[in-house]
Amino acid sequence: MAAKQPPSTRARPAFSPLPIGASSPEAARERPESRAPGRKAVRVALLSYLQKLWIFSPFSSMVEMKVFVAAALLALAAAEGYFRLPNPYSYSCQDGLCVKEERIVSGEYNSLDKCQITCGEYGSIWPQPTGKVELSKETVSFSPLHMRVTKAATSDNRVARMLDNAIQHFTRTIHFLHPDFPQTEKQPLTPEDFENTGHFNQKFQNEDPAQQEQYRQRSEYDRNQLRQRPRYSREEPESFIRRSPFLRKRSNPGVESHNVNIEITVTASDHKLRLDTDESYNLVIQTVGDETTATILASTYYGARHALETLSQLIAYDDINNAVQVVRDAQIQDAPSFRYRGFMLDTGRNFYPKEDLMKLLDSMAYNKMNYFHWHINDAASFPMYSNRVPKMTYYGAYDARKVYYPEDIREIVEYANLRGISVIPEIGGPAHNAAGWQWAQKEGKGKLALCTDSNEPWFELSKEPPSGQINPINPEVYPILGELYRDLMDYFDPEMVHMGGDDVSFKCWQSSEEIQQYLSQTKRESTSREYFELWNTYQSSAYNKLQEAAQGRQVTPIIYSSSFARNYIDKDSYVFQISEFANESVIADYIKNGYKVIFSNQDQWNLGCLTNTWVGDKAENCPSEVPTWENFYRNSPLDMLEYLGVNNARSDIQQADGTNTKNLVLGGEATLWSFDTDANGLQSKIWPRMSAFAERLWTDPQSSLSGTSFTQKRLNIQRQRMVYRGIAADPLQPEFCLQDEGACFSREQYRARTTLNNQQ
Repeated sequence: MAAKQPPSTRARPAFSPLPIGASSPEAARERPESRAPGRKAVRVALLSYLQKLWIFSPFSSMVEMKVFVAAALLALAAAEGYFRLPNPYSYSCQDGLCVKEERIVSGEYNSLDKCQITCGEYGSIWPQPTGKVELSKETVSFSPLHMRVTKAATSDNRVARMLDNAIQHFTRTIHFLHPDFPQTEKQPLTPEDFENTGHFNQKFQNEDPAQQEQYRQRSEYDRNQLRQRPRYSREEPESFIRRSPFLRKRSNPGVESHNVNIEITVTASDHKLRLDTDESYNLVIQTVGDETTATILASTYYGARHALETLSQLIAYDDINNAVQVVRDAQIQDAPSFRYRGFMLDTGRNFYPKEDLMKLLDSMAYNKMNYFHWHINDAASFPMYSNRVPKMTYYGAYDARKVYYPEDIREIVEYANLRGISVIPEIGGPAHNAAGWQWAQKEGKGKLALCTDSNEPWFELSKEPPSGQINPINPEVYPILGELYRDLMDYFDPEMVHMGGDDVSFKCWQSSEEIQQYLSQTKRESTSREYFELWNTYQSSAYNKLQEAAQGRQVTPIIYSSSFARNYIDKDSYVFQISEFANESVIADYIKNGYKVIFSNQDQWNLGCLTNTWVGDKAENCPSEVPTWENFYRNSPLDMLEYLGVNNARSDIQQADGTNTKNLVLGGEATLWSFDTDANGLQSKIWPRMSAFAERLWTDPQSSLSGTSFTQKRLNIQRQRMVYRGIAADPLQPEFCLQDEGACFSREQYRARTTLNNQQ
């Protein structure tokens, strides 16, 4: 048996049974919320006794030491009722990846959170900035209660109120970083949540008295600032701060004394997002002594909002001090590569409550997306309440609780605007229409929708049940459409309106006695050519009604790409949404002919189709393989065009007719058709795949396969950040890969990385 070493010379093992970040028993912080009443004396005495044993009792072998550690943990757990396991690892940044290393007690401790926000060229910023990026490798810790906006300069009162709301939203996300922040409280701030101040005060009086006192003892500076700032909403900021675990005291005086000041300057008065809105921003972080200043300069509110989002991504939880930490110094210049970065959600097949749509908008804002295409109705239901034609909703909604009333819609639209998002409503046609149209026949207006009461099975009339298609030859259709469009103008005040236009079924019109009689009376044949003409009859009439409803406002229609649209639509009047698969040559024809386009390749950017066999067969527009996050990331519209033969797709060279290829591509849109999705599975189905899509359109990175592993590690961090903020995003990999970033890679990635290293 080996001789025992004297206590003064025995080496201390690397694993120490102390809380994370504690280098001595005195530095170990308590967790008051987890202690059982009356156990403090037992816990302190037992901990003191175990510490003395650790220091003075000789261990004859490693086995004895391990037995001691296990016994110590069990004893503490019994006395405490809960024990926070120590972390034996620290992290270092190596070649852009955070590498896990066994921690030396006497050495510096770097948490995974700290490593992630400082490691690599972009840290954990998502999407990756397009301009200059300089990040310090050091962080400073502070209490979120000592973070304040000292300047919010703008010449427009409405922009000032919008900034106030964005600041409140930003502050909440920082408090959400604490692992113990209640998940149930991470909900959108709806008006019902802040009816009046008394509502909060009454709830606050039921809190623990000690926590009330800590809450009330915040600095007078903070309280004065909260009173003086203009209120956009009636929400009291304290309503979320009072639940924050950051209210507990910190053991490090330096953390308590450090202040973070945010200065924002917005030079333009834009308060509504449009395609030509400047979304760029500059962000500078500087630390001098016990003051850190984050300076934001942006032309518009929307750029400033994006800057706050980036700033939030440079802040991480500090588990040593029960605080947060921010990158010490940084300089970022950023602007999006594409003007349109959208998402389409279908609420016609399945209804989504208002609160879920608002949470969706939050999650889109976390990824700097800027357009929400709202496919409101479909053949299955008409959930939008129409002030002008209420019978559409009466007959079309699933039930009275599954209706979007005007006040709901306006609230969603305004909430979206505050999150930097414009809402594009869609009432499509002529296909996908049944629910809501059935009332007119009994009132003598004839059939407004065809194929809704046929004895034929649905698959003989349409692509899916229920079948239904607007009757293009019934003149009563168009005044009703006009009234619905007027409702859209009132509710949304839209820049663009989607008109559908896809999936027209000739089978439906062929089976309709009215259509066949009309063709016979006008001496026309029942041919594809004539059905094309019927589609054009509908679309041109609907377009005229939309422009009448706009009453002089500039409202641009969007239409799905199709052979119908290519043959009849004026390229200068519409925007085309391209749904063709990414390798189809017709995509290049749109650009060569000067169409303005939004890419939505259904084989690459369709978020549905995970199962999608709800009627036995996979939907026609579903690819054979489900798109992964890599599909969403690699699908570059400009690279696609060059592959399909469009020269200079990435350049600013003008064509012979004066057009610029790059300017014709507005951006892209991910889509989710709700065949097999509702609010219960929405977040996990779209995130984090749509985060990959968001970076593709914001940054348009020119990355090779060798960079995929670095992208994936950053995407893992973004996904985890969204989970902290209450978004139920699916994991990409086991948590092991998040904690050891260099360990999880594919064979392809390994070969590509090895080849690159050999070349260097």
